[in-house]
Amino acid sequence: MALGDFNSDGYPDYLLFNANTGGTLVWYMRNNVRIGSASGPTLPAGRSVTGVADFNGDTHPDYLLFNAATRGTVIWYLSGVTRTGSRNGPTILANSEVAGLADFDGNGSPDYLLYNSNTRQTAIWYLNNNLRIGNAAGPTIPVGSSVVAP
Repeated sequence: MALGDFNSDGYPDYLLFNANTGGTLVWYMRNNVRIGSASGPTLPAGRSVTGVADFNGDTHPDYLLFNAATRGTVIWYLSGVTRTGSRNGPTILANSEVAGLADFDGNGSPDYLLYNSNTRQTAIWYLNNNLRIGNAAGPTIPVGSSVVAP
C-alpha cells in the first residue's frame, strides 16, 4: 500500500495493489473514512508498485514501479487514476530496495532512499524527474532495527 492525494481534495488516499492480478485500486479517504474508490491502471507481469510521488511536478501522484527480475524502475505518470505516460528510472543495485521516496536535496523532485539489508547501509539517489543526477551514502541502520519500506 502507498499513499497519495489522487483526487486533489487535500486528504491522502490509499493505493492498493493486487500482486496476483497486477491491478491497482485507489480508495479515496476523508480522514479515517473511505468515501469512494476508483480502479487504477493494471501493471505488467513482474512489476510492483514501490512508491507514489509527483515525479514530473504536475501536482498529481505518480507510480514508481519495480521489476525484481531486471532491478529496473519505471515511473508511470498519472492524472488522477489515469496513466498519461511513462519513463524508465534508474536500475537498482543488487541486494538493495527502494525504501522510500522524498525530496532530500530540495530540487522539487522525489529522490530514492535505498536500503541494503545485507550491509544495513542506506543511500540516497538524487533524481530530476526520472534521471539520476547524483548520490550520497546514508547512515548504517543499527542491528535490531530496519527501514520501513513504503
